[in-house]
Amino acid sequence: MRAAFACFAALLAPVLATRPIIKPFGVKQRPHQNLDVVGSGVFEQPIDHKNASKGSFLQRYWWDARSWKGPGSPVFVFNPGETAADNYLGYLENYTVPGLYADTFGGAVIVIEHRYWGNSTPYDELTTETLQDLNIMQAAYDMTNFAKKVKLEFADNGGANAQDAPWVLVGGSYSGALAAWTSQIDPGTYWAYHASSAVVEAIYNFWQYFVPIEESIPRNCSSDIKAVVNYVDYVLASGTEDDVCKLKELFGLEMVEHNDDFAEQITGPIWQWQGDEQAVFDFCDYVETYASKGIVVSDHPGGIGLQGAIQGFAAYVNATAGENCRASSTNCSTYDDSIEWNEPEDLESGWRQWNWMLCDEPFAWWQTGPPESDGTNVVSTFLTPEHFQRQCELMFPEVNGQVAGSVLGFTVDHLNYYTGGWNADFERVLFCGGRKDPWLHATPSSSYRPDGPLESTADTPVFIIESGAHVPDLTIDDISDEMAVIDQEIEVMRGWLDEWTETKRKA
Repeated sequence: MRAAFACFAALLAPVLATRPIIKPFGVKQRPHQNLDVVGSGVFEQPIDHKNASKGSFLQRYWWDARSWKGPGSPVFVFNPGETAADNYLGYLENYTVPGLYADTFGGAVIVIEHRYWGNSTPYDELTTETLQDLNIMQAAYDMTNFAKKVKLEFADNGGANAQDAPWVLVGGSYSGALAAWTSQIDPGTYWAYHASSAVVEAIYNFWQYFVPIEESIPRNCSSDIKAVVNYVDYVLASGTEDDVCKLKELFGLEMVEHNDDFAEQITGPIWQWQGDEQAVFDFCDYVETYASKGIVVSDHPGGIGLQGAIQGFAAYVNATAGENCRASSTNCSTYDDSIEWNEPEDLESGWRQWNWMLCDEPFAWWQTGPPESDGTNVVSTFLTPEHFQRQCELMFPEVNGQVAGSVLGFTVDHLNYYTGGWNADFERVLFCGGRKDPWLHATPSSSYRPDGPLESTADTPVFIIESGAHVPDLTIDDISDEMAVIDQEIEVMRGWLDEWTETKRKA
């Protein structure tokens, strides 16, 4: 790859900004419609389940026990994952799967806040030292310790803890993976697990993130994006300095010195998929009609070709990322020394905690271009995992001898060995995913899994919603194929709860 260079000498005056590695990607927010029926409490958790001398913190939780039939009735726990839980209390209601489970089976439903997010944080600052106990082992033990020891206000006479009732842990996205991982890290407390879009396999070079996106967009748009990206990669790899400067100027990104930063900026339109699919379709329409002034020239799968497509692609980036980059050079640089990467006082946004887990465990999941540009990729190969990985040490510098795990040399292979990844021997874990989910290939349903997508069994049922995207089943949206899967999930859970009753009867 060619060395980076500036296309002009005088860059814009820097404005301090922190650039998060990657956005948290969790479940949909669902506020509660009637908080008068919701109870709340706090539970004292050890900061370190292996070292009580570190002290404790208070973990928030909320419950709805209106359907609870008394001691021995099931308890469904939903952890929203990498976010403050306040806007997820709607998962107590029966228009979501956790609430529907409780309503259907005469159970209680609880929403619990993940350690280090919201008001469930042990520290006032998130330094490299104080973040050491934010990891999946501690989070899994939080879930099991809570299930065994919490004194639930709606169960004055007991009989509601995991020793006396079937508990089911429910999650989506990262928290779906946490549910599945809990079954491996500390098995035997929860009776069953519901893991939606569960990203159980940590992946360093996660170029497969963009595969479901490419498969979901119109064929003409896909062809044209591939043509543009292939041309970009050719120029960045083989062009002269003047060629590269002209390319960056075309996209309105002449101030972006480093090619990996440039590759990140032009990936922006495709990255919108998870949060806003329509925005990507709008981008496609823009690319396909820009050169013809808004007129659809052809919907042929081959698209309009490189000459027309690059005009629309570049104009779109110029009007979006270009505007942002012109506002401040640090907005589009991961190399600028003036950027304040390390912000331990940032407790509220949720970015810092999530980036820590990407860097420390490490989850990685760096969303990149493929190793080689062969004309089939919609993201530049110049967007590499190293582009993201090198930011870890900048955000989390050494404090009192403590650093992030990946800085010490821990890799995704170490984490996958610990959790079992997508090859773990799961028991009573229900998996569900969406075919259009960009995170699909970090779940057990990935076609890149060495033995192919995990086969559905009675002990490990696996559902795929063909029209579904990320976490497609936890909120009930009255979409036919989603409802068909949710109906099957209800029957799976019914069978497992019947097993618990039969096991207790025989004991």
